[in-house]
Amino acid sequence: MVAGILLALYLNNWNQERTDKRLEIQYYNSIKNQLNEDLNTIIGEIHYNQDFLNQFNYAKSLISQNDKNKIDTLGKISLKMIRFSDFRRKSNIYQTLINSGEIIKINNYRITERLQSLEETYTYINRLEENHLSIILSEIIPDIKQRFQFDPLKVENPESLFNYRFQNDFVILITIMSEKSEIYNRAKDEIHSIIDLINKELGD
Repeated sequence: MVAGILLALYLNNWNQERTDKRLEIQYYNSIKNQLNEDLNTIIGEIHYNQDFLNQFNYAKSLISQNDKNKIDTLGKISLKMIRFSDFRRKSNIYQTLINSGEIIKINNYRITERLQSLEETYTYINRLEENHLSIILSEIIPDIKQRFQFDPLKVENPESLFNYRFQNDFVILITIMSEKSEIYNRAKDEIHSIIDLINKELGD
């Protein structure tokens, strides 16, 4: 009788462990899929941000050199100052696991720790992007409106493109975009490290 009860308990535990392991694998695959989506998105934002960062650095150098021969180029770049990268992921399975309590099914604590770190990085990214948008709205757009006529498009006061105040606008944007570039790349590296850990768990 006792042996039968022990066997039943053993089988129940064994079945529960198998169920938990299957569930854990499902979570790993879901997390991996989301991370790959995030990775593709963030790589796109890295390239987008870097493209404009390069142009703004060039514009800043034109102002520093007072190169009036490149005023058309400077004007074209200046109108791009309202562009900015804006990382938005499609879902958040990690937060869903936390809220549901299912995070305990993830037995590899290194994965959960790095997911938490990635969440903090994402929060930092979004804060930077909010600051970037705020600067564009409060500083950049008013300055551009003072210097350009939009219809038809022309530089209203060419000399104003070469003063230090306008150069400061580029400096501010370059500063925040350089920080964004750094944090984007940090997120990319964190994603790669988590995917590597998950692949080991999945035997990939």
